[in-house]
Amino acid sequence: MAEEKKEKEKPVIEFSLGIGGLFKELGEFIEQVAKLSEEAEVVEKAGVPIEHRRLPSGMYGVSVKIGPAGPVLRRFGTIKPTLKPGVAEVREPLVDIFENGKEITVIAEIPGVEEKDIKIEVEGRVLKISGEGKDRKYSKDVDLPAPVTGELEKTYKNGVLEIKFKKLGE
Repeated sequence: MAEEKKEKEKPVIEFSLGIGGLFKELGEFIEQVAKLSEEAEVVEKAGVPIEHRRLPSGMYGVSVKIGPAGPVLRRFGTIKPTLKPGVAEVREPLVDIFENGKEITVIAEIPGVEEKDIKIEVEGRVLKISGEGKDRKYSKDVDLPAPVTGELEKTYKNGVLEIKFKKLGE
């Protein structure tokens, strides 16, 4: 009878936020990871060597902008969607494109690179940006929203590159 009373006194917390039991699944995942960690300790204490590997670090994200034609999604990061897992040695800078009347402005984040080490090329409607610092390499091909003249204005300060183009024929 005393045991039944103790069981009734335990607080029960349930989350129901309508997101498909995410918290429950997350809790189960954490329990599984803890269990694997405990099992690894038992195996290591038994004298069986366990290989510890450093996982590659990387970043992947999506930028969403609402434009006149609707939402525009752009991927960025060092992890490329491929069939083989891994992280690219060349990073992809985060890039924003702004179209304003007769001008197109491209802003790219390229920290850790000196201005003299940044290369900019325009081939048709594709802008190619690349740069290499002491421990970083960046590269990205940007599709421009309209044809541009070959002339450009650029500024680079605190790792942010700003490039302005005049639209062709305007």
